[in-house]
Amino acid sequence: MQFFESPFFRKIFLVLALVVFVGFGTLTFWISSSVKASFRETQLSTLQDALHRYRMGILGWLSEKQKDIEGLARVYEYSPQMDSSFLRAFRETIQEYAEILILDGQGKLLSNSGSVPLQIGLDLSDREYFQVARRGSSFVSGFFRGRGRGMATLSISAPIRKEGKPEKVVAGFITLEKFLEQFNPEAPRITGTSGIVSVHFVNAKGQIISHPEYKTRYPLDPDIEEDPTFRSESEPVRLLLERKEGALVYRHKGKGFYSAYSWVEPIQIGLVFEADQEVLERPLTRQLHSLILSSCLVFVFLIGALLFVLWFLSQPLYQLNQAMEKIIHESPKGEVVFKKTGSHVDRLVDTFKELQQAVDQRETQLKDKAARDSLTGLYNHGMLEDLLQKEYHRRKRSGKPLCFLMVDIDHFKEVNDNYGHAVGDQVLQEVGRILESCVRAGDIVARYGGEEFAILVDSDQPEVSLSLAERIRSRIESHPFIVKGEKLPLTVSVGWVCLKTDKVPDRRAIVKEADDELYRAKEAGRNRVSGHAWV
Repeated sequence: MQFFESPFFRKIFLVLALVVFVGFGTLTFWISSSVKASFRETQLSTLQDALHRYRMGILGWLSEKQKDIEGLARVYEYSPQMDSSFLRAFRETIQEYAEILILDGQGKLLSNSGSVPLQIGLDLSDREYFQVARRGSSFVSGFFRGRGRGMATLSISAPIRKEGKPEKVVAGFITLEKFLEQFNPEAPRITGTSGIVSVHFVNAKGQIISHPEYKTRYPLDPDIEEDPTFRSESEPVRLLLERKEGALVYRHKGKGFYSAYSWVEPIQIGLVFEADQEVLERPLTRQLHSLILSSCLVFVFLIGALLFVLWFLSQPLYQLNQAMEKIIHESPKGEVVFKKTGSHVDRLVDTFKELQQAVDQRETQLKDKAARDSLTGLYNHGMLEDLLQKEYHRRKRSGKPLCFLMVDIDHFKEVNDNYGHAVGDQVLQEVGRILESCVRAGDIVARYGGEEFAILVDSDQPEVSLSLAERIRSRIESHPFIVKGEKLPLTVSVGWVCLKTDKVPDRRAIVKEADDELYRAKEAGRNRVSGHAWV
């Protein structure tokens, strides 16, 4: 484009393009950041809601199990003769329980459901579930290592009262395995998460107890709770161990996750929901890619529009520049045509047109002034030579003769000597005015030099030149030249020629012929007309 040749327009384009790029890039970045932040906030809220429902499900289930044990205690209060067979039937009906025990007031085993071989009279008075229930309160413990099978087990206990006072204790036990079967972390039950959420249970030491290998190894490894293999160093687990709850996006081992976490105080475990950030944000990533692509297309369109606008605005200025260069190098005539833009550029163009017209007018005036004699206002010798040269070639092409007159004031030196040069100048001016009044339209009058004048006749007829010469001689002779109150007698001699241009080599020959005739007129006594024609 032509405007790229201009440093000014290049600078404007680069600045505007940079402004558009920065502005549009900032807007795109802000929209992308806002969309991403809104998406994350929505996903974290959804994840936290799902975690809350899941946690409430655990607490509801735990409350139900607590009511089972409390109900069993009420039954035992009314039927103290119940034996192990009743407990066994109860356990088989509610299969989450691994074992059910009845303890006396000293913590001695009275009976059990029989799933685990325990010795009657076994002292369990050191267990917290017994101690709390013996004091008259129901109790739910966290997971601990059971004495029988060594499995991770939680206990639920309630007091058996007699006459309103705690006398015995009933306790039910649920293994970690049964608990996880009930709340399978891999089951697609989490509403609003599209099955891409992982559920983890964490103990008070930061271990992932829902890990399949953890469940398998726990009964066989008494020191598993100290094993760092199952310990998580992630941010949600660290916050869980501080008994906090919330939701966040974090990175662990080079991978991003959405996470919600909460501590389930009654059973002393933490609950963590996690979703792979890359998978969860895949739809968002596609949308952002579409947004960026759209932004790039809009940016390209804006740059194209900017180029068009600059091109449209630069056209009159480019033409203006071209016109100025043309004026400098070629001096053209006539009005330069410019495209309208409907902007302030049009006013600049109009101003230039006015300037161009003023320059043309001034140039014409200067040229005309340079072509004229400063005293008489007639064409000067140089201009006469140019006009005579052009007329010579024109007549030569047409084959017509060229007519030329030379006029000289008789005894002009005496006028200067007797009356002074100021009077001589007035005489020259007056003679010039008389000559202009005698010629016809198309004839050219010039001051040839000193007291000599020349006339280029716009005719190819000798009689026209002769008539003009006689008219000039007669008019000047009869004209009253008054100097200091006295009439100054003044006459002129005229030499004329009408020559076919093919008979003379150039314009100088025509001037010489006319000058020779002028000389003959003076030799003949002045105030004479002399001439000839070759036609």
